[in-house]
Amino acid sequence: MKEESREDIFDTQCWMNDIIIDPYKVIGELFSSSECYHLRGVIRKMIQCTTSSKIYSYKPPADVILYLRMVSSIIRAAYPLKDKKRGEIVVDKEDLLNKKYYRSHYTFTDKWTDFPRFLTKKEFCNPYIVFRKFFKYKSLNNWINTWRDIVDGALNPDGVGYLEHEPTVYIQLAKLIEAAHLVDVREN
Repeated sequence: MKEESREDIFDTQCWMNDIIIDPYKVIGELFSSSECYHLRGVIRKMIQCTTSSKIYSYKPPADVILYLRMVSSIIRAAYPLKDKKRGEIVVDKEDLLNKKYYRSHYTFTDKWTDFPRFLTKKEFCNPYIVFRKFFKYKSLNNWINTWRDIVDGALNPDGVGYLEHEPTVYIQLAKLIEAAHLVDVREN
């Protein structure tokens, strides 16, 4: 009997060796493989290398390609979630620093590195707002191409790359990672 083939809409087979069709599971798999703090740092360093004459040498090129795939998957997974109004867990505005709202359930993290640095209070309470803003700033395809350009520029030994609105792009990507992290903590 022939097995049904599933479309890899979130592009997960290349880094998970499995096709995941649930955006929440994609988010969960990302944060079981890497922590929020680490991903923000990788994105920051790649953007710095893209806009300078430095080559990204903090990790082997194969790891960089893995990050390309993982972040591309999280961008794709956030797209269908942009239309969701709010999450299942309502954050008590008087208890924002309660670690149950932001602390990862994976053992290799701590309270300080898990705490979001870029989200507003409103975005912290409802991370789905970030997804709407993210795709209002650029379309899904533009984000995928921008991220690919960042990675290409970080590995390019031929000179300085150009990244339009570099600080805004970094902040948008960092917010996406932090919002996805909060969704993982609260709903996975």
